[in-house]
Amino acid sequence: MSPASLANQIAFVLNNLFWKTENIEIYKAEHQVVSAKRNLRPGGDPTRPLPVILSYRTRALYFQTTITFFQRAKSLTGKRLLTDLLDPQIVCRTLDTYYRDHKPASLRTLFAAIGKIYQGCEQVGWIESPSPITATLRAHVKTFREDGNVRKPRFGYIPEDAERIIKTLKEKGSPFSLAAELVLRCGLRLSEVAGLKGENVDLVHGVLHIKGKGGRQRSVNLPEDLAEQINPSQQYLFNPTRSWKDSFYRSIRATTRSLGITVSGVHRLRANCLQNTYQKLTTEGLTDLQARKKVSQDAGHNRIGVTYSYVPKKE
Repeated sequence: MSPASLANQIAFVLNNLFWKTENIEIYKAEHQVVSAKRNLRPGGDPTRPLPVILSYRTRALYFQTTITFFQRAKSLTGKRLLTDLLDPQIVCRTLDTYYRDHKPASLRTLFAAIGKIYQGCEQVGWIESPSPITATLRAHVKTFREDGNVRKPRFGYIPEDAERIIKTLKEKGSPFSLAAELVLRCGLRLSEVAGLKGENVDLVHGVLHIKGKGGRQRSVNLPEDLAEQINPSQQYLFNPTRSWKDSFYRSIRATTRSLGITVSGVHRLRANCLQNTYQKLTTEGLTDLQARKKVSQDAGHNRIGVTYSYVPKKE
């Protein structure tokens, strides 16, 4: 008899971990607690994984994330059993082959999902070997990129490399070339580009009205040649979905690797824009502090100190 499909195997182990509303209410009544989630945390540690799945949304996310991962693992190895595909070497090989250009946040979600699949397999008695999600594997995945630490300053690309990225995207006819150029020349965040609406575009005055992080409003200059490429009658110029943002991020990663550029990330294009603004302002006679204040405003920050993550201190 052939094994059940991967989708059925994954659904089975996730359903085995899933608690419906009535299960949650029974647990709360039996243990006399207000929050099942808080009480189920191992040792009360909010960073530790729960032993069960408490929401339909989480179960759906884990299913969609892992069905893609294990189908890719199957294509690499020909193996069809979920327990075989949880082999640490197969997990690592799949990550190396398909996930080098994914965002750190996406990889954290993937690790959580694979961990739940292992946990489900262990609970139904399908597997006895250790989990493939280890500290060693996490350290290995961190080597995929040098831009995974969001607290580390990201000072942008060498200016000519930033231009090469845009040129290459245009030459390839990439659907992300305009988005990348808006980041480079207008200093937008990835999420701001993705959520850009036609109503945010003021072609008469040549500005973009941006609602940024924390709901802060700002206006940024829109170069004329970019304005000519924008259709403000569209509801969204691009696509505010997570999948579009992930694809945009991966396109930049893939382009930098193809060009032999050793640093990467959409955010570095934004840093280049802010550095260019700073350089222009200081050349025009503004002091370092005055220029940084203007850069902070353009970037949508309310603290000048944040600019030091984009524009290095003068020696």
